[in-house]
Amino acid sequence: MTEHTPSPETLDAYFAPAVAATLEGLRAGTGGPFGATLVGPDGEIVVAVGNTVIKDTDISGHAEMVAVREACRKLNTLDLSGHVMYATCEPCPMCVGVMMWAGITTCYYASTHVDAGENGFSDVHLRRYLDGSDTSTLDMVHLESGREDCASIWTEFRALTS
Repeated sequence: MTEHTPSPETLDAYFAPAVAATLEGLRAGTGGPFGATLVGPDGEIVVAVGNTVIKDTDISGHAEMVAVREACRKLNTLDLSGHVMYATCEPCPMCVGVMMWAGITTCYYASTHVDAGENGFSDVHLRRYLDGSDTSTLDMVHLESGREDCASIWTEFRALTS
């Protein structure tokens, strides 16, 4: 999957609102140094947001996550196919996951995860866990039996959606 890089004018138009939202949150003490703009297939800005981790006391309040949440509510859909994310910094694995779940296939970013790490926001432990090089940060234990209550959820789901 290869995308062409938008013109400098287009990049400016989409990154500027993300930077403004980020700086506003930083100055108000409600957000971290991350922002994102989500643009619809028609080129219109759907949302431009900053990180809300501090404001909401929500560790998942990363800018890309907030942008997807707000856009889904605003557009009343879970499918953001055709939308493009412009992130002030390289998205963490959680945000990459939410973009993929939402159908977003292109994300342009400026700063890297290395830049974030150098400023106290390292996600290297996540990246190492996901690539299998370090599993010491989280034990994932599959309970193979004894949880029939959990298994019954699938039966109920199939009955309600068929």
